[in-house]
Amino acid sequence: MKNIYLLVGENKQAIDDKIRELISDGNFDDLNLVKYDSEEVTLDAIIDDCETLPFFGEQKLVIITNPVFLSTEKSKIEHNIERFINYVNNPNPSTVLIINCCDIKLDMKRRINQLLYEKAEVVEFDNLTEIESEELIINYFRKKNVKINYDVIHELITRTECDAFRLYSELQKISFYLENVTEITIDDIKALVSEPLEQDVFKLTGYFLDRNIEQALKVYHQLIIFHDPLVFLSILARNFHYLYLIKYFQKQGLAEYQIKNLINIHPYQLKMLYPIALKTSETDIVKNIQAFHQYDIDLKTGKVDKILGFELLIINM
Repeated sequence: MKNIYLLVGENKQAIDDKIRELISDGNFDDLNLVKYDSEEVTLDAIIDDCETLPFFGEQKLVIITNPVFLSTEKSKIEHNIERFINYVNNPNPSTVLIINCCDIKLDMKRRINQLLYEKAEVVEFDNLTEIESEELIINYFRKKNVKINYDVIHELITRTECDAFRLYSELQKISFYLENVTEITIDDIKALVSEPLEQDVFKLTGYFLDRNIEQALKVYHQLIIFHDPLVFLSILARNFHYLYLIKYFQKQGLAEYQIKNLINIHPYQLKMLYPIALKTSETDIVKNIQAFHQYDIDLKTGKVDKILGFELLIINM
C-alpha cells in the first residue's frame, strides 16, 4: 500500500467504497484506525498520531476528513501547513494516511496540493454520468428480476441528479418498500423518492425565463414551506450564472460536449441547462441576474422583507 492517498471528487459512494477497500486490504482493526475532522483537530495533532508507531500490526490507518485547509475556503482552525508539507515529503512508513476530499474544491495554486499530487496516490471520483446512472439502475433491478422502463429510470435519475450516494440509497429504499413487486412504476418513484431542492429551483429557473408568474409563485410558495428563500436564491443565481456562461460559449459555436470541458458544472446540469440557453437571449439572462443582485442588496440594507421581497421579484420579472 501507499503511505498517502488523496481521494477527490463528488462521488461519495465511490470514495466510501475505496476507503472500505483500503481498510480491508490493509487488514486494519479498530485499534489501528483513527479518523480526524480537520475542522475540529489541528494538523499538529494529526501528524503527531501519524508519526507514532501502531499498537499492533505493521501499519496504522489515519483518515483526514473535511480538509478545508486544502481548499479555496478559509479553515476555521489555524493549521501548521509547513509541518504537513514536511510530513508529505517524509511520511512515516508504518502509517497509511487517507485524505478524504469529497466535495472539497482543491486550490491547486497552493504548494501543499501540488505536492500531494506529486507524492500521494491520487484517486479521482467524478459523479455518475446519466448513462452510468441508467446502467446502475438497470443492473440493480435486473439482478432482482424486477422490470423498470426508461421513463421510470429517467424519473429516478431526475430526482437523484446522478448523485451516486443518493441513487444507491434510494435504490435500497425502493427495494425495501417494494420487496414483492415485479415492476417499478413512476408512481412508485414519486411516492418514495422526493424531488431535490435543486429540481424545484430548476423549474423556477424556467418559469423566470418564460415569465410564467402564476407557476413561479406556485413553486415558490411550496419551497418556502421548508426552505429559507436565501437558500434557493443561491441555487437560482448559480443556475443563471451557468446559463450566462453556456450562452457565451454557444455564441462562439461550441457544442455541449466542448462546453463541458470549459465550465466546472456537472454533466447532468449542463444537459438540462444547455437547451434552455439555446432558446434564451443573453439580455433576458442578464436581466434576471441583475434582479437577483438587486434583491440581495435590498435585503442586506433592510429595504425589503426576504419572503415578500422574493414574491415581488417574481411578480416584476
